[in-house]
Order: sequence, then structure tokens, then C-alpha cells
Amino acid sequence: MHMLFLTFDVEDFINDRSLDALERILSILKARRKNALFFITGHMAEKLIRFPKIVELLGEHEIGYHSTSHSVHPTIIEYTDVQSYDEAYEKSLARETAHINPLSGTAEGKGGIESLKELFPDKSIGSFRAPGFAWSPPHLDAMVHLGLKYDFSTNLSVIPVNHRGITFFPYPAFVDSVRFWDFWRSVRKDEVIVLDFHPNFLVNRDWWDSIFWGKTNPQELSDVAPQDRGQTEHMFRRFGMLLRIAGSLQRLGLAELTNEPQASATELDSAKVDVEKVYAAMVTWPRERFGYEPRFIRSHLVRFLESS
Repeated sequence: MHMLFLTFDVEDFINDRSLDALERILSILKARRKNALFFITGHMAEKLIRFPKIVELLGEHEIGYHSTSHSVHPTIIEYTDVQSYDEAYEKSLARETAHINPLSGTAEGKGGIESLKELFPDKSIGSFRAPGFAWSPPHLDAMVHLGLKYDFSTNLSVIPVNHRGITFFPYPAFVDSVRFWDFWRSVRKDEVIVLDFHPNFLVNRDWWDSIFWGKTNPQELSDVAPQDRGQTEHMFRRFGMLLRIAGSLQRLGLAELTNEPQASATELDSAKVDVEKVYAAMVTWPRERFGYEPRFIRSHLVRFLESS
């Protein structure tokens, strides 16, 4: 039987309409008795403390971590792109437990995963997804130190595999609420299907973090244009249709809908990993969005794969 994960990236701390979309999604899931995995950034954890109803609804689901500051410079790839693997690891520990000023990019007191743990004190937060799937090996080692055990950022394998104490899940096969063919094709061939949604995509015409695209942070935080209301309603209808399809697959015994990742007993065979393919995927987002060309991330990847 196929294993099917519904996952959501909760990251837009600027546009309040994204919170409305998140609450609507949570209400739909509750009405349909579906459970999901929500990856939440540190900035969003700090904001959600003012929205107890949404926090209560999120408490019915699995909670994962989506980095402390998502697109704020320096991003994960940028600040871990130093020659010393150990220095990159220490930088990750420091930043992922801190509040990051969204304009200056500096660490200012406690935040990050600590804010998320305070928001959900009864939750065991064990899953991580890097923004833009731009993961960094020393950063991921730091995430393990902070208690994370499952990663949803990489294309290391098409099945869950274990390496260095982390179970790696495959890339999402479906990244918005309209491409049903991708979903059906995955159901036919993949053992594990990870569907990735962004609430902000349903209500914003542009990506919320487009104000950070480029090599520097903006001088001020500003909203992006709203999505056309008709298009928003259309996308919510398609989202509802997807949930019905997922429910039907579960009733037919073709897929198990789950939000609880499990450790894999299958060890990653590093010799079979296509390093160039994995590296290209890791750095696509910083290259395309920020014009950043890493210098040391590839060597960090090789070290990560060669060590146990």
C-alpha cells in the first residue's frame, strides 16, 4: 500500500490573508477528518501566538519545522557556505534557536525552533523541511542535534532511507492544488507520496517572499498583491477535490493517508547517490531566487555522504 503525506508550508508572516487561508484549510481538514503535517517557520510561530484558534486547530496535526526565517538573508545555504564544516554547523545551531531580524538578518534573542516548541509544548517536533528544498549538510546535522529526525527536503532517494540518524523522505510529487496528473502518476508508481501545499499560494498573486528575492533584504516589509477572489475559490475547490480523491484511495486500500513519519530501516547507499543531481537540486532555489552561487556546499555534501 502506498503511503500518502499531506504537508503544508506555513511561512508567510507578512500578509495576514495567508493566515485566513491557513485557518480555512484547517477547517476543511477538520470537517473531512484528515490529518496533515504542517511545517512552520520560527517567524510564523512568533506570529501565531496571537491566534489561539489557529493554534488549537494546528494542535490536531503533526507539526514540523521550516527553519527560523525562510528567505531572510543570509539564508541557510548562504550562511553555511563557509569552508569549515564545523563552523557551518555552529552557525546553524545559533541561528535556528534565535529570532532573526527580517530586515537586517541578524540574530536577536531566542526564537526559531525554540518559539515553535513553546507554541506547541505537548508536541514532539521531529520533522524538518528546508525552504526551497535548499538544504545544507552541516545545517541538517545541527537539526539532528536540536531533536529533528525526519527530513522532507532532499532527493537522495525515492523511498525513505536512513543516514546519520536522519530518515530522508522523497521529494514532494505535487506542489500546488491543481496538478492532478502528477498526483495520479505518483500514486501508480511511488511507495511514498509527499504532497506539498502553501496556504499563501491560494490567496497571494505573487510569492510572499518575493520582496527578499535578490541579494539583499528589503528596506521594509510590504504586502504582495492578493490573488483574484475567483481564482482563490477555484483553487480551494480543487483542494477539496484532492482530499476526496485521497479519501477514496484510502477507502479502496490503495493508499494510507498519514501525518506521522516513521524511521526507515533502509540505509542510504551513498555510492548510488548522484552527487551532481542532488547538488543541483539543493542550490536551484538560491541560484534562481537570490543569484547566489555557493562555493563550499558541494564539498560539504560529499563529506556528508561519505561519513556515517
